[in-house]
Amino acid sequence: MSDYKYKEQPPCIKFFFGERETFSLEHRFFNSASFLSALATIFAITTNIILKLNIYSTILTLVSFIIFSACYYISRVRNTYKKLIIPYIIYSVIFLSIVWFLNGGSQGSIIFIYLLVLIIFIIISNKNKLLIISLFLLNLGFLFTIEVLYPNSVVYYKNATTQFYDISISSIFSFILISLMISVLLNNYKEERSLNIHQHNKLILQRSQITDSIHYIKGLQTALFSESILSKTLPNHFIYYKPKDIVGGDFYWTKQINQKTIIAIADCTGHGISGAFMSIMGLSLLNEITQRKEDLKANQILEIFRYELKELLNPIDNKYSKTSAIDITLCIINHSKKILQYAGANIPLYLIRDNKLMEYRPTRNSIGIIPIEIPFLNNEIEYHNNDIFYLFSDGFIDQPSCDRNKKFGKKRFNDLLLEIHQKPLIIQKELIDLNIRKWMGNSSQIDDMVILGFKL
Repeated sequence: MSDYKYKEQPPCIKFFFGERETFSLEHRFFNSASFLSALATIFAITTNIILKLNIYSTILTLVSFIIFSACYYISRVRNTYKKLIIPYIIYSVIFLSIVWFLNGGSQGSIIFIYLLVLIIFIIISNKNKLLIISLFLLNLGFLFTIEVLYPNSVVYYKNATTQFYDISISSIFSFILISLMISVLLNNYKEERSLNIHQHNKLILQRSQITDSIHYIKGLQTALFSESILSKTLPNHFIYYKPKDIVGGDFYWTKQINQKTIIAIADCTGHGISGAFMSIMGLSLLNEITQRKEDLKANQILEIFRYELKELLNPIDNKYSKTSAIDITLCIINHSKKILQYAGANIPLYLIRDNKLMEYRPTRNSIGIIPIEIPFLNNEIEYHNNDIFYLFSDGFIDQPSCDRNKKFGKKRFNDLLLEIHQKPLIIQKELIDLNIRKWMGNSSQIDDMVILGFKL
């Protein structure tokens, strides 16, 4: 569980109360309470016999010894204690109430026993300590009242000498038991506190190491995004990238080959670390595919991407997996011919020209291990000056409102783009962020978001 080294328990404590590796702190407390209760009854029986006290008190104490011993056996040996706590408390109160009247009442040694039992109750009651203490004190007040109203109900000592010896011996014994219990209690609490501090520090260290690893993944992912290439080949653009966590499963990618610029937006299944690993896999594959063969069409890149991703995932028996898939839109821009190729897997391409939004629909197929594969279609678009294209994942559109009644939605997103498309692209990014923040309110983000807008 931990490399924390416990302070060695004394053998007697370990034997009677239980090993800390086996029993919880509360369980060890109950073991100690039931054991010391049985020990106290043995002492009381011995004292009663020596001082020739009330025979009924002695018999009742003997019965109590058997009951407390049984509680200790069930708790210590049978490893069951929670069901015993309430019966133990109820019987102890009844037992002490009877002994009160059989052994001198408020003038006898029972007062010290009550003090000992009160401390035991406080220790073993994990919850409702205040309630148990209140009921215990009410019982004590009730006994005082009965004694005052009905003094003949109390069996008093035969003489002052017997009373002195009984009170003296009981007070000393109670003090010893109370000291022992407090010592055991403090040692156990101190050990548990040291363990908790150690585990807390270890948890902080582990969390720090995990966070450092996530930031390393984020740095690796960001390096593969090729932001510098995007800025060089498409200077008039914006990227709105908002992962749900520190890292995300959405990614964007750019590569320049001769007079062509290849750009992609992708949405990997999941988000966080699992999504980030999928995105790094996807980014690496895109780089490798376009490096091996430069003269590929957009749909051909996606076909090769699908084949090689399946090979990497290497599923058992080629079973369908919803947890390892990528939706992607990929464009190849031929700057000299002013032609943009588009192929998409579940992600469309938007073009706004002359204040009209045109949508190029994708192939309805994710890339991954899926039951039916549909060939990707290639679209060729002759673009005009000042045409604006938008590539995006579904995280923005699917984001619920602050009251969770509805999503941002495709229509609202389209209207937003038509409203802002004539503004500078950097302003468009700010307005997109402003709108989604206003829409979300205090609600949390449910998915990664990425939007790429560029003007040609």
